[in-house]
Amino acid sequence: MIVIDERTPGAQFQLPHPQNKLEDDVLRLRHAIQSVDALLVDIVTQLQGKALGSDLNTAVNALQQGINNLSGTVTYLEQNKVGVVNGKPGPAVELTPADIGALGLWSSLTGALNKPASVFHNGAVWKLLNNLADVTTSQPGVTADWLVDGGGFPIVQIAVATNAVPWRTYVITAGCPLTLPAVTGDGKQIRVIVMPAVTGASLVPAGADKVRGVAGVMNFDNVPFDKILTDSGATYGWV
Repeated sequence: MIVIDERTPGAQFQLPHPQNKLEDDVLRLRHAIQSVDALLVDIVTQLQGKALGSDLNTAVNALQQGINNLSGTVTYLEQNKVGVVNGKPGPAVELTPADIGALGLWSSLTGALNKPASVFHNGAVWKLLNNLADVTTSQPGVTADWLVDGGGFPIVQIAVATNAVPWRTYVITAGCPLTLPAVTGDGKQIRVIVMPAVTGASLVPAGADKVRGVAGVMNFDNVPFDKILTDSGATYGWV
């Protein structure tokens, strides 16, 4: 992106511009401050050398121009570059964990909860997908209001036929089928662990879906088994 090089009419100090990126305007502001610093050094030199009054006046006027320009730059950044975060005006905004959606344990929350929000529950960090009127009625890992956003997948031990849901670790402790969700190609994941000595366990894809490119039931003949399966789309299914 091209940086728009707008400057003050007097001392030609660099100014920010609404179309510039913040990181570019910060550097321009830094250059302006350095220019003011150089003017201060010049004034000190003039005083130490007993400069003529006209020279001193010129240096002071230049410094005042620099201060005015710097004040205008700070005002611009305050009004345009910082703005408002969660209803709190910049630039002296102080964010709490709640402002950035980090709310701690789900079990500690009550009442309404709106996006963006994330909580820790059952060994994982969960991101809220839908606004909730009462957070206690929507448990991460149970309802569709949450999506795993970090940490390990919550562990679900099964010994009977189970319909899997994404972002879980299923630990199969006895011979039973685990039916996978329909393939959509969205990259969702499921971890499957089959414990040693378990016989008769299997993965059942939905309809004509595939597991590693093969349609039909996948039997766990070699145990123990531990893999994370990813929804790769219709061609190869769960891989």
